[in-house]
Amino acid sequence: MGHSHHYSHEAGFRVRCSCKRATAVVCGSNVLVVLYLLHSLLLPLYLTPSSHSSIVLIRLMKYTQAQMNRMKEANKARQAAQPLKLIKLVKELQQESGRVAEDSRTLNAAHQNAAAAELASRLKAKLYNPNNQQGLDKWRRQRLKLIKKRDEAALATAQESGQEKEDGIIPGRPLPEECRAEAHTDYDGAAVRWGLTYHVESAADCCQACLDHARSAEGDGKKCNVWVYCPSEDGCYSPDIYDHKHQECWLKQADEPKLNFKGRYDEEYRNQHPTAPVIVPWVSGVIRL
Repeated sequence: MGHSHHYSHEAGFRVRCSCKRATAVVCGSNVLVVLYLLHSLLLPLYLTPSSHSSIVLIRLMKYTQAQMNRMKEANKARQAAQPLKLIKLVKELQQESGRVAEDSRTLNAAHQNAAAAELASRLKAKLYNPNNQQGLDKWRRQRLKLIKKRDEAALATAQESGQEKEDGIIPGRPLPEECRAEAHTDYDGAAVRWGLTYHVESAADCCQACLDHARSAEGDGKKCNVWVYCPSEDGCYSPDIYDHKHQECWLKQADEPKLNFKGRYDEEYRNQHPTAPVIVPWVSGVIRL
């Protein structure tokens, strides 16, 4: 009984020693693995150039002598193949082109200033050239001739098409006899109502406005006795500064109404006023009070 108790105690002691040894072995293995991993990760950070050279040398030791010789020959061939002279020449040319570009900018600025001064002097000389006025008069005469030919051609075309001729037809509703309407006519007089701001549908309406104005005038106020209407959709020509539009109605007063224009603008007038048409576009009338 005593021997069996001693034997079981010895067996338990051996088991405990075996577990401790196994645990120590496993821990030691883990420590070695961790140290190896740290060494592998941290080694590149602490390598010096000499260390790198040593590693390269160690790697080169893997090659044979013949392979080493071929690598040296290939490296020499690569260096010999580089166009060193050409590269040097290109750099020199780039430096030279930079200097030339800088010089050219300086020269261009000087040339531009000289050209501007020369142009200014030429313009000044031409401005004070007495022959310029003669050239301007000649150009003006040629321009008037061209405009005259253009108007004559336009008149011939219009006459053929029946658009612009002295046909005496007044567009719009018929006018009463008391309006005494005259086609292609422009009478003068003092304006009692400006046509620039007064537009009506037809010549008959313009005449009626003049009659109404005369009847409603009080005392010594001016009574309308002349009306002038623009029936042309393109507007009507006048030698004043205004742009006269379609359906303008001018109400005027004149003790002795006088004609401004009637029928056609003569050739002499159109030579002096190149924008004047051939036919007078206005419609006018003088009413009796």
